[in-house]
Amino acid sequence: MSQQSSPPTSAESGKPSSPKRDWESFVARQVHEQTAQHEYPLRQALDFSPFEEALTGLEPTLLARLERLSQSSSIQGLQAAMAAGEVSSEQLTLFYLERIRRYNDRLGAYLELNPLALEQARERDLERQRGRVRGPLHGIPLCLKDNIATAAPMHTTAGAAALRGATPDRDAFVTKRLLEAGAVILGKNNLSEWANFMSSTSVNGFSALGGHTRNPYGPFDVGGSSSGTASAVAANLAVAGIGSETSGSLIYPAAQNSLFTLKPTLGLVSRDRIIPITDAQDTAGPMSKSAADLAVLMYVLAAHDPNDPLTQRALHPRVGEFARAPVPLALEGLRVGWVQHVQREGDQAVMERVAQSLREAGAEVVPVPYPQTKLEMLPVLRYGLRQGVNAYLEATRAPIGSLEQVIVFNAQNPVAAPYGQDLLQASQDEAMTADQYRELTLHNRKVGMATLRELMTQSRAGGDPLSGRHSHTPTVLMAIGNSLSLYTSTSGFPVLNFPAGYRDSGEPVGVSLVGDLLEDAYLISLAQAISERLNVRRPPSMAEDS
Repeated sequence: MSQQSSPPTSAESGKPSSPKRDWESFVARQVHEQTAQHEYPLRQALDFSPFEEALTGLEPTLLARLERLSQSSSIQGLQAAMAAGEVSSEQLTLFYLERIRRYNDRLGAYLELNPLALEQARERDLERQRGRVRGPLHGIPLCLKDNIATAAPMHTTAGAAALRGATPDRDAFVTKRLLEAGAVILGKNNLSEWANFMSSTSVNGFSALGGHTRNPYGPFDVGGSSSGTASAVAANLAVAGIGSETSGSLIYPAAQNSLFTLKPTLGLVSRDRIIPITDAQDTAGPMSKSAADLAVLMYVLAAHDPNDPLTQRALHPRVGEFARAPVPLALEGLRVGWVQHVQREGDQAVMERVAQSLREAGAEVVPVPYPQTKLEMLPVLRYGLRQGVNAYLEATRAPIGSLEQVIVFNAQNPVAAPYGQDLLQASQDEAMTADQYRELTLHNRKVGMATLRELMTQSRAGGDPLSGRHSHTPTVLMAIGNSLSLYTSTSGFPVLNFPAGYRDSGEPVGVSLVGDLLEDAYLISLAQAISERLNVRRPPSMAEDS
């Protein structure tokens, strides 16, 4: 769950409060804490010993060539280079391991490396030589947020000291899908501990086991809770990564790190063996440097999982569109609802530039008001966390058995919870019943859907840039960052962030596109078309003295 989502919410009610919250002061505290000098007594050191000999043999000329290739190529481009024998998965994996060794102490993006990463890469190369390509991610080095289960020898901790050394019983369904498609898992990313639902005074990107995650673009908020994945992908410490979101946890860090991400339609991606906040809203999703890479990753991730009944939705024929996305889109005739809301200085200027670019391409941009609908989300999160975490700990045979035991552990070890644990305690104390949870979840979903569809109706979004491919007309909203996360998270609607510009300070700014259920592939195609016109994304400067 992101620590910056809009509208601002009261910690007591979960209802929209004044839109005049001082976001600049909020962000200033985040930046101060993230960039200050801290002691991390529980921080895990990355273990490079399985790779030392191979890393020693890396030549500077090869590193320079791979730097150019990795920054300019999509996943499909890297696949083409490997197929042509221009580069191997082993070389790519070593390149990323070298960059992690060089920059992770500064960024805190990784909690743990996969000791089998180089072995996996060599296996993928051998398979390719023998004519076997597992899938679209064959040999591609990726990273995973550390709430997504990975079997031994890796661990899954949510950044929590109470779960140090915890090895789940098996891979999460999404991890299995990635491996079956040929991916190489570089390691597990730092995150806002317990997905940012541990403390009301926590800091984005902080965990006891990883310390503070930092933004590679400079002294800016890194965003939460998929912060380590965002930092790693933005700094080119992986080709792409998989994070998760409950309410803004993919969108906000992607916006802050100049990345593309998709919070998928709820039910397209399995939640199996992902440390939860609430099954009412949780979903994993991809983070990448291009819209095209989102499509490749979603082609792999979107699948029916018998252990997650909601993924019946992934059997819908429209899921097949990921195989073709992004398709070329003509923006002429498109109508977009521009949600009139900003949070910080510079937001309005970025939104206006995006709107102007759309208009120049022939689209109509229709202003729509920011919604004022009230929703009760916090009780759902509290109940969902307790029930979900308890079930996860039991199913994975974790070294600690319940949320209550986690709270006791933290109380007995204050260094494990320097920002407190009031949200964990509130979750343990939540008095809601199972029936009330289901009723409130359903109510929030209906209200969230109705709210967003009303905005789409107001925008009269029309035209069909897909030239009649679908019988329905896509409807799209455009908003700053994760400002609609209260509604996109409760409704289950898909939302895609794309890099849209930078503040005068160099801090990235993202703009999001919101569609109705199963409009995910369309959003990817639209983001591709818009980003090609804007052409604003630039990699962060990683100079040693920056």
